[in-house]
Amino acid sequence: MRIIRTVLVGLALATASSLVAVLAVRKSVPVFGGEADAEFSLLAAMGGVDFEASTQHLTEARATAFMGGVGLDLSGAELAPGAYLTLRAVMGDVDVIVPAHWRVEVMARAVMGEVSNLTDPDSVTDDPPLLLVDALAVMGDIEIHEQEVS
Repeated sequence: MRIIRTVLVGLALATASSLVAVLAVRKSVPVFGGEADAEFSLLAAMGGVDFEASTQHLTEARATAFMGGVGLDLSGAELAPGAYLTLRAVMGDVDVIVPAHWRVEVMARAVMGEVSNLTDPDSVTDDPPLLLVDALAVMGDIEIHEQEVS
């Protein structure tokens, strides 16, 4: 009986601390912008967010997944010079789709997670649009890949 009570108390404390962490993240990470905006920030905290950017002048974007998932489709967007994307996955996943003609350069850091840039740098044309990505995965995964051709 004592073991069951200890386990239940542990589960209650873990649940409460997770909820407090989610509330802190929601309060500290700004969320703004729409699909046609040049700048936007997304947050998925204990949930999921799917976002399709259609901006014709993407300058800066951020996607954060905290115990959740973000699906970010940039295939309908155009880049401004110096475009920058910040990705964070903490016990969550971020999936980014980019057009095949973009060149994507990633500065990746991972702690018990993975950051994958699956784009093909050899397939881009001369002077391709460049997207710089700062990616951090902590017990989560970030994947950047080209849109699938039907």
